[in-house]
Amino acid sequence: MSIDFSPLSTYLNSLSYAEQMAFAQECNTTVGYMRKRISLKRPFGFKIANEIAARGIMTPQDLRPNDYLDYVWKINQSYSE
Repeated sequence: MSIDFSPLSTYLNSLSYAEQMAFAQECNTTVGYMRKRISLKRPFGFKIANEIAARGIMTPQDLRPNDYLDYVWKINQSYSE
């Protein structure tokens, strides 16, 4: 399974390093781990994916295309399921 993380990558690249670190911390991970998953084009675990989706950066369907219906996602006006 290959996931197009270009929206997340673009978002991260638009942030300063300090903002990237803060964003990653809010998602309970590190910038390095996020960059690794992006480069591998593999899904994040649900907790991280949920934080990314809650910010409207990517949709649940885009983050976890094979099993997004198996989870309860945080509600955000930026996407619709």
